Amino acid sequence: MKRNDYIAVLIVLIITAIIASSCNPVKQILRDQAKFDLIKEEVIRKGLCANDTTIITASDTLIQYDTTIQKETEITRINDTVFVTKWQTRDIVKKTTIRDTIKSVVVDNARINVLQADLSKANAKADEYKQKAENRLSWLVLIIAAIGLYVFFKIKP
Repeated sequence: MKRNDYIAVLIVLIITAIIASSCNPVKQILRDQAKFDLIKEEVIRKGLCANDTTIITASDTLIQYDTTIQKETEITRINDTVFVTKWQTRDIVKKTTIRDTIKSVVVDNARINVLQADLSKANAKADEYKQKAENRLSWLVLIIAAIGLYVFFKIKP
């Protein structure tokens, strides 16, 4: 090969490298705000980036009741003096555990906003199609009535 051929091949390789490096789709998205917003909404809509969702859990309350009751006593009277000869008490300890698990979930608000926007667009489109269907139904009824009147007057003896 001649020197000119080497230069031509080198120029072709350089141009190919420039073209290949300029076709990076990630860089194109990062540079163009409209493309970035479309990709961002789709990623949020699918829930792929929900890292700010946190779950907070708190629970368990212990309440303890102590009660002392008198179970049995024996009282003896001698003259005008009262003697307690037998005394027995019973302690009742109640423990009540209240399990009131509180679960707070903080959700990704960006996803909620995107889904609400999608819902409003779908509702607007549904209302538009409903209006078109009502218009077409009224035209269809009018055409059927006109054809019926035409046939009625043509067949009338």
